[in-house]
Formats: sequence, C-alpha cells, structure tokens
Amino acid sequence: MAGAVRVFRRPAVPRDMAAVIFDMDGVIVDTERYWKGVIEQVFDELVVDGDDLEPTDLIGINVHDQYELLREEGYELTVDSADEYFDFYDDHAEAVYSDHADLMDGFHDLLDDLDEYGVPLAVCTSSYPNWVELAFDRFDLHGRFDVVVSAADLDIPGKPEPDIYEVTMDRLGVTAAESVVVEDSENGIRAAARAGAHVIAYAADEAGEMDTSDADEVATSANDLRERLFAALDALDRRPSRS
Repeated sequence: MAGAVRVFRRPAVPRDMAAVIFDMDGVIVDTERYWKGVIEQVFDELVVDGDDLEPTDLIGINVHDQYELLREEGYELTVDSADEYFDFYDDHAEAVYSDHADLMDGFHDLLDDLDEYGVPLAVCTSSYPNWVELAFDRFDLHGRFDVVVSAADLDIPGKPEPDIYEVTMDRLGVTAAESVVVEDSENGIRAAARAGAHVIAYAADEAGEMDTSDADEVATSANDLRERLFAALDALDRRPSRS
C-alpha cells in the first residue's frame, strides 16, 4: 500500500466563505485519456471475459477499490491480490504523470485568482500519494492547496461514495453548502453530489458517453470553468460579484 500523503499547506485563510475542491486526474492534470488506455489493458490482461466492461465503469475509483468491485461483481481476475492489481497501474504511473499528462490550461493563473479571492483550496483524489507527488513535482503545485486528500490514506469507501469528500470538507473546515467541487468522472461527480456539494463537471462529456446528470453544471473548457467557478463562489459567498 502507498505511504501517507504529504499535505501542502498555505498560510491560513478565512473559513467563513466557500471552498473549492478539485479532483486531480482529468481536472488539474489531463491524465484520464492515458488512464483509459491502461484500464483497457486491464480488461484485456487482468479480467477474464470483461468484454462488457467500459473504462467509465472504473474511472475515478481508487485502484484497490476497483479490484474489490470487480471481484464483488463476479469477474475472474488473473491476479491474486489487490496489491498485484495496483502494481499493474503503478508500472504505468510515472509515464502517465511525468511524460504524458498536461496541466489544465491556465491552471496556475486560476489558482492565483482564487488566492486573491481568498478561498480555501483542496485536492480530493483517488490517486495514490506517490502519483500526486509526480504530478505536483512536474507542475510546481506544492504549496498551492490547503488540503490534499488521497483515498489511499483513508479506511473508508472511495468514490462514488461521498466519504472522501466529507473528509476533505471537514479538513478544510467548511460545510457541503460552502463547497464547490470540480470533477470529471461519473464516479467522482456522484461522490461529490452525494456529499451535498455544488458540483461542476469539467469537460466530462466530450464523447457523449458519460452521465453528468448528478452535476449542477458542466464546464466544457478551462475558460468556461473559470467563469462558472467564480459565479458559483459569488453565489455561495453572497458577496458582490467580481467585476
């Protein structure tokens, strides 16, 4: 199992306002297209008779939870443990995060503007701490968030259950009603919605294959996300809108 995630803390900010919680894969870093390919390899190499499975069935779910889910649904696997299943993913992780992934367009500028706005920030991810480190090292994201929560460090159900978002909100010191979540997968959207947050699905339905009905709104580009994010914050904060 992965080690404890390192929390990257910024100076304390006021807690009497809305918070923004980002999923990592597919939101902060454009990795989902690459993980989709890995999941297709999982279906080919690790799942016996998995032809009825789709990558969207597993995207957004912690890898160890994927293993348990497949077993619970009666699929025969060619590996004998969740750790072996994880190793298959981990063998691809460095290439995904260090070579292939791109940062969301204008993401550092967005973080700068959110800092100026004074809003608490978090990452809530199904990825593992060492994978988070790879992404944060490459894209200079250390110190940009108040809280970083990895499902690998929590002995609770992962996405699509709401628990990981509830933990993240608790660590930020905000309620669900004060939280705006940016997610890109069906499982992540469902988890955030079940936790009671305002959910923005980010570029989540490009192929028309994903159910985004649990999201409050859908952003189709980085600029669209920026506009929707600040509009949601203004509404939740009940402060004057940004000019």
